[in-house]
Amino acid sequence: MRKIWSVATLLSLMACAALAAGWSHYANDRYGYAIDIPPGFSEVAESDNSDGGVSTSADGQTKLRVWGAYIMQDSFADEIAWRIAQDKADGWQISYDRRLAKAASWSGSKGNRIFYQRSVAGCDGAAYYFNLEYDRSALKANDAIVKRLVKSLQGGC
Repeated sequence: MRKIWSVATLLSLMACAALAAGWSHYANDRYGYAIDIPPGFSEVAESDNSDGGVSTSADGQTKLRVWGAYIMQDSFADEIAWRIAQDKADGWQISYDRRLAKAASWSGSKGNRIFYQRSVAGCDGAAYYFNLEYDRSALKANDAIVKRLVKSLQGGC
């Protein structure tokens, strides 16, 4: 019970801090993760299976996808390697790749588009993700957004 109260308190404090800076907050009940949503972005449109959803910038040029998923490979590290290989197979040129035991971030480009993806190992064999995709011309404008998203992606365990 104490752990649940601590998680609820942490998520509430994060939500208050996010709102104070003009950011909104999204919490996923199915997987138990939360993330801040940038100012000017839509509410997260939930997917049918409730694993997460999509939020879009006001101009429609930037998409933030958030989701939870169970690790299907042998380990978190293997899952990340598989996901990066999938991005490469989809034609993305990976330019940044940082992997730690419980978190990973990678970024790439394809044509005029750039993406940044983050994953955090979660509870009970799950992982939490976000992917921010935007036009190359918005690279500098999205640097601060990426930093905030990385810090705000949290799970409950």
